[in-house]
Amino acid sequence: MPIQPWRAFNPDAGDNFLIFQRRFRHLVQDPAHTIRVRWEQVPLICPLCEMEEGLRLAHRPGDREVQAQCPAGHTWATPLDISMYLAYCRIRWGAADPDWLWLLKAGYGEEPAPPIDHAADIRAAAAYMAKYGKRKAKARVKKPLRKAKKMLKAQVTKTVHTPARKVGRRVKNEAMRPVAGALRAAWAWQAGGVQPVTSPKSTEAKAAEKPPPPVRAYMKAYGMEPRKKGPKCLVCEDTGRITSPGIAIPCPQCAAPSSKHSKAKGSAENRGSSEAEAIRRKAAADIAAALK
Repeated sequence: MPIQPWRAFNPDAGDNFLIFQRRFRHLVQDPAHTIRVRWEQVPLICPLCEMEEGLRLAHRPGDREVQAQCPAGHTWATPLDISMYLAYCRIRWGAADPDWLWLLKAGYGEEPAPPIDHAADIRAAAAYMAKYGKRKAKARVKKPLRKAKKMLKAQVTKTVHTPARKVGRRVKNEAMRPVAGALRAAWAWQAGGVQPVTSPKSTEAKAAEKPPPPVRAYMKAYGMEPRKKGPKCLVCEDTGRITSPGIAIPCPQCAAPSSKHSKAKGSAENRGSSEAEAIRRKAAADIAAALK
């Protein structure tokens, strides 16, 4: 049966496909022990390339052997016990049979991962932290020196090379001026002609130009009535009081105009009363003179 690594591992459906990263060990009964059964751990090896890691095992209902395949693509029939392999697949699937749990104690299946060497990890972490601290210390010391060196170099470059750079740029511009003119002429010819160049107006020409007439002149020329300025207060229309049949109150929106209008009204009333009193006195004096 060809190995199909893309098939999913599903023992309930009969797909017993397993891939092992480390060595796979199966159990073989020791023939030297006849009274007490003893199992020996035998690693599964490819018979062609003798590869032990990265093997793939497969078994489906109806197969008489468990098929194996190495990473190089060699496929062969293994001497594995089918019942043990199916029980191990059930254990890996999570539906273990208690009667077959002794397989794990006997060492059947993939080799366990090597123990973690905490001492080596601590040594590696200490070495990394030492290198990191050394790097940071060097950076803290060298950063001001690098900055000062950069500033000095920029100052020297600006002092020494700036005039030379300006001269070189000017010479380059003068040398490229004919080329730029030819390119502009070619672009203008390709666009359909040269557009007339209009020089910008001088300040005197701008000052000599007459400004456009105001809106009033246009309204007068068209015989339109000039716009009138409306009242400042739209509530009382600048009268200072809100009046209606039976109501006469000061406008709350314009207190200053109301006081102003009230003062003007009071002064007009006083002025009118004084003039009436003077006319009355003059009439009384004329009557008295006529009676004498």
